[in-house]
Amino acid sequence: MPRKGAPVSMTIRRPPGSRGTVPRTLLGRPRGPRGRRAGPGTATVLAAYLAAAFLLLAVAFALRPHQGPAPAAPTWDYQRETVALEGGGALNAYARWAVKATAGLTRGSIERQRDVHRLSPLDFLAGEAAAADLAAWRQRHRLPLEGATLALVAALAAWGTLRRRPGRVWLVALLTLLGLTVLITKPQTATSLAARAGTEVPNLLLRAAVTADPSGSVAESGAVEGRAAGAAVTAGAPGAAAEAAQRTVAGRYWTAFVGEPLSRLQTGTTVLAGAPPTGKPGVLRSLRARVTAVGDWAVGRRGPERAVIATLALAYVLPFALALVALAMLASCAQALVWLLVLAGPLVAPLAVDPARRRAVLRWWLVPLAAALALLGASALAALAVIRVAELTHAADAYLGMLLAGSTVPLVAAALAVRRLLGRRPPRPRALPAPQTPSRPAARPRRPKTVAVRGGAA
Repeated sequence: MPRKGAPVSMTIRRPPGSRGTVPRTLLGRPRGPRGRRAGPGTATVLAAYLAAAFLLLAVAFALRPHQGPAPAAPTWDYQRETVALEGGGALNAYARWAVKATAGLTRGSIERQRDVHRLSPLDFLAGEAAAADLAAWRQRHRLPLEGATLALVAALAAWGTLRRRPGRVWLVALLTLLGLTVLITKPQTATSLAARAGTEVPNLLLRAAVTADPSGSVAESGAVEGRAAGAAVTAGAPGAAAEAAQRTVAGRYWTAFVGEPLSRLQTGTTVLAGAPPTGKPGVLRSLRARVTAVGDWAVGRRGPERAVIATLALAYVLPFALALVALAMLASCAQALVWLLVLAGPLVAPLAVDPARRRAVLRWWLVPLAAALALLGASALAALAVIRVAELTHAADAYLGMLLAGSTVPLVAAALAVRRLLGRRPPRPRALPAPQTPSRPAARPRRPKTVAVRGGAA
């Protein structure tokens, strides 16, 4: 029984498994054992890693250590297209500039998406050259490196065997040394595998999207074009199948936004849009010889019409091209991050042997790697969605133009008539306002009447 006036300490104790035993911050984040905040979340770590990868890519592009040519790639139909217009004058010059700008935007967006599917930017800019230099350095110092590695392995094994304190630090150090040895002895293989990890994800998703296409037109067209180009589009060549599908999608995108406007500028119709690029000059010469109106378009006698068509084509393709370029930049940053994290795998993965470091390995390596792969796949699917939306929008526009061909004047007249009739409708009667009664002055409070009685006693 405590004496009167003695201080009393009251503490509420909760069982270990109850909720609320972990101290939290004001925002609800759990704190560490000493009240410190927990580490940053996955989104914060991924954003920081992407920013670092972007800066590293910018430095690599600026320094350009890889001076060799880009890997050889097959020539597609849009690369064989010749964008040229005849005719003099300011309007024809403007139309020529606008259609070339349209072709440049479309070609640039296709090239950026094509690079995402065939190479890793950081490996192309710096990885291959660095791996070759490292392999040459390792070959020159092969004997000292082998002796030092064997000595370190023997020292770590003896330390782990003879030490008295329990722990796995020696095992972590030994596995890290083995991972470093693999990276030094096989640098080119390591960089190529890391680069392949960044390109296989968009190719895999492209094949899945083509397979899931309900119409199957992309898969059939890709197979036909792949056989015509000499590619083995079979079940055993998934890379060729993905390339053929991408070639079909890019060809449709180019035809819709460059081929058809260019055909209208040269002939007034879309007759040249479906012709092969190498055969378009011959078809145009034949049409000019047979049809007088086509000759007027070809030589530039329709300058105002050309300027309007070229301007609308440039405005049409601009948002889609910018969206594809932005998605390609995001995918390139994700590929650079995947390349770096995969290369760091042999050095980071051994840390998971120690239970005290497993959470850090998950937070700083494995989870960001999975998030980067997911972001890369999402950007590839978003690019396919943008191209598909562009094709559907252009097809709907063309279909609407076919329906309204020769009916523009009646539609405009009907719209003006309806607007005039709606303007002549009598306005709805509005309710009359309530009559306002004249305001009376507020009555003053009456004073009580006082009666004075005078007199005396009777």
